[in-house]
Amino acid sequence: MADDDDLDKLLDEVENKYCQPHPGAKGAACRTAGDIRKEPGRSRNTGVNVSADEDIDNLIEDILDVPLYGYNKVPETKPFNQKPSKTPNQTQSKKCCPVYIGGTIIPFGVGTNISERACSQLRCTSCDFSVLSFDDYKWDSSCDYLFFRNSMPEHSKLQSKMIRKKGTRAYACQCSWRSAQQLTDLCKEHQLRWVCGKHSE
Repeated sequence: MADDDDLDKLLDEVENKYCQPHPGAKGAACRTAGDIRKEPGRSRNTGVNVSADEDIDNLIEDILDVPLYGYNKVPETKPFNQKPSKTPNQTQSKKCCPVYIGGTIIPFGVGTNISERACSQLRCTSCDFSVLSFDDYKWDSSCDYLFFRNSMPEHSKLQSKMIRKKGTRAYACQCSWRSAQQLTDLCKEHQLRWVCGKHSE
C-alpha cells in the first residue's frame, strides 16, 4: 500500500506541475491522475507484474501526450548502386578539348588529345553564328568580310566563292572563314574565335 501512496503523490505532483490551466486559456482542461487510473485497460490489478517505473512513464506520456523517448525511425536510403534518374532536359553533352578543324579525311566527332576529330558543332564567339562547313571545297582568295556578312548562312550565295578541291573542307561563320586540309588545333589559330558548342550524346 505504501507504493500506491507514493505513486499517488508523484502523480499529484506531476499533475500540479504540468496540468495547470494557463491563466488566459478559457476552458482549459487536463486529465488528472485519477482520470487516467479510471481508464479501461489502466487497472493495476491485471495480474501482470509491471514495474512502477514503466507505470509512471506510461502515465507521464499520457499526461504530456508526447513520447519520452525519441523515435527510432531509420531514414530511408537509396540502394548504393542506384543511379539518379535523368529528366529529358538533363541529357549529357560533351565538348571538344582541344577543338580541331580539318579536311575531309578527318572524321567529325568529339575531339580530344587521343581522338583527333574535327568538331561539327563549332560556334563563333565574335558574331554568335554557327560555323558552317563544306566538304571538298575551299574558299576563293577574293573572299572578304563583307561577302560573308551579307551571304551567311545562305548556301546559294556562298557557292559563288567556293572552289572545288578534293580533301579540303571550307569553314565559315559571318565574320571569319578558313579552308583546311590537315588537322588544325584552333588554339594555334588566334584570329579565329571558334569554340565547340557541345555535342549531345
